[in-house]
Amino acid sequence: MRSLFATVLFIPLYGAPATAANPTPVGLEVDASEVGRRILHVRVVVPSRPGPLTLLYPKWVPGTHGPTTPISDLAGFRITANGADITWTRDDIDPYATHLTVPAGADSVVVTFDLLLPGLSEAPQRQNTVASAKLAILNLCDLLVYPKAPYALQLPFRLVLRLPAGWTSGTALPLEQSDGNLLHFGTVSLETLIDSPILCGQYTKDVPIGPPGSKHRVFLACDSEAGLDVPAETKAAWDKLISEAGHLFGSQPYGSYTFLLALSDKMRFRGLEHHESSDNRLPELALTTPPVRNFAASLLPHEYVHSWCGKYRRPADMIVADFQISPKTRMLWVYEGLTNYLGWVLTARSGLGSAEAARDSLAVTAERMKNARGRAWRSLEDTAAASHLLAESRGSWGSWRRSLDYYDEGTLLWLEADIIIRRETKGAKSLDDFCQAFFACAPGRPKTRGFTFDELVTALAAVAPYDWKGHFTRRVTLPTVEAPLDGITLGGWNLGYTDKPTDTIKASEGISKAIDLTSSVGVRVSGEGAVQDVIPESPAAKAGLGPGMKLVAVNGRKFTPDLLRSTVAATRTGGKLDLLIENGDFFNTHAVDYHDGAKYPRLDRTMAEPDRIGDVLKSRSPGVKK
Repeated sequence: MRSLFATVLFIPLYGAPATAANPTPVGLEVDASEVGRRILHVRVVVPSRPGPLTLLYPKWVPGTHGPTTPISDLAGFRITANGADITWTRDDIDPYATHLTVPAGADSVVVTFDLLLPGLSEAPQRQNTVASAKLAILNLCDLLVYPKAPYALQLPFRLVLRLPAGWTSGTALPLEQSDGNLLHFGTVSLETLIDSPILCGQYTKDVPIGPPGSKHRVFLACDSEAGLDVPAETKAAWDKLISEAGHLFGSQPYGSYTFLLALSDKMRFRGLEHHESSDNRLPELALTTPPVRNFAASLLPHEYVHSWCGKYRRPADMIVADFQISPKTRMLWVYEGLTNYLGWVLTARSGLGSAEAARDSLAVTAERMKNARGRAWRSLEDTAAASHLLAESRGSWGSWRRSLDYYDEGTLLWLEADIIIRRETKGAKSLDDFCQAFFACAPGRPKTRGFTFDELVTALAAVAPYDWKGHFTRRVTLPTVEAPLDGITLGGWNLGYTDKPTDTIKASEGISKAIDLTSSVGVRVSGEGAVQDVIPESPAAKAGLGPGMKLVAVNGRKFTPDLLRSTVAATRTGGKLDLLIENGDFFNTHAVDYHDGAKYPRLDRTMAEPDRIGDVLKSRSPGVKK
């Protein structure tokens, strides 16, 4: 392995009590010059006293709510002291821990390894660190080890990064010196280091956003120069997003903020929150393709809200002392659910999406949660408590199993809370008032403040007296057949249906390449005819369809997506729906007893209540016209 710098960095003395009041940082070198070959070289220098030492590879990654570091993709793992190899052993119980003995006369150990990234021919996965031929996202939780210590998150680290020739990078980390492609970053804690991903690439653009003098930016890296073109209306909406968030929260829990936006078809759609930045991934031409841009409009607002909700204010049981400790995720319906709702609100208020698009999105969310039949046995709280297990589950039978429903059902829960506040105070207060009080902070360095369920409901009651504890206890901790749709009805709308897909649904189907007939027949089918999911007790389920089967023909004619859609639509006027299904080596025709035609969710305005949802979505600051 090639060393990135000649001077070895030392810190006193892990494996025994440290004696220095201001220890020199751990030296971390990451060589990304061969990232195009899907390999990263790592060197970590950890000073230690002679004797036993335990080194840890991070396990639980904040924001992923699970043990998602790629430990199985480490290769060439070696530990040396004074140039000689040291024998190490993996812990029998915790495979993320490595034990060794520092020899006499050594005052440091050097750990080297390579991280092997998935190839371009492999399907996009949930990896934290990923790369295409032209860009890479480096999440440093994958690229280091650290000594076991009582206050591990506060261990000082100093990073040096080598980029491929001609590449540039963006990150929230403080850059102290740049020698060509060799970047020297300032000293930060292990917690800050892991909370600060780096986006780098050959084609990049740095776009300042927000009001004049605002310390906010979007750093883009793309597989092509063409994908870096930011439409004027998108840039204006990004500007307004910062202003709208300022009106919503009233304070900022960070010194500056960087949206990292990777644009590549070789990476999975994803967003991951960090305190002063966010890791956002979209297709290569997402910004210049309106359906894709509109489909992903809420990504940046969602991750931005996390700086307040999830990073600054966090459920107390999710604050842990070490990256080896499993956080208790039972309150993800706040951490993610409230964030999902506020991200939806800010998408409309900023102009990244229209109010109509917001309502269409809400209708899809309501319909999805209405069809989550697993709610009859699994509470919303349990989807949060089992988050890291459900995140790895198959998509099939998702309606009966339930999935990460604390996101979408969280949107419905917090819409309901917002509408209740508006109703109880006759419009004088809203959830905005709660946000300004609950997330209030002084400017400066990021920090974390925990909260409990009781503190949450007390803060809500201070805005609008109500039995919030009983309300959320019923909504969150108990299984229930009915989805929480009261926020929609009290907001002046009803969940209804149309025989034509909305633009939101068209965009979703276009990106997923799937045919979503869950509102009608009760089935979702891939573009090739694979049955992806079936809603229990739906016409498709009663006809005997199940995930894993394949649709071959519709009414005796070879399957195509358009044929399936038109045949379902024709059932309203008496058309039949006979599906030839391939199930392994066997073929059977399944007659689906369905006669209501095409059905797609939408919101219908009622006059029973004021248009409180309209009030929720109104801009709070001047700027982009809707």
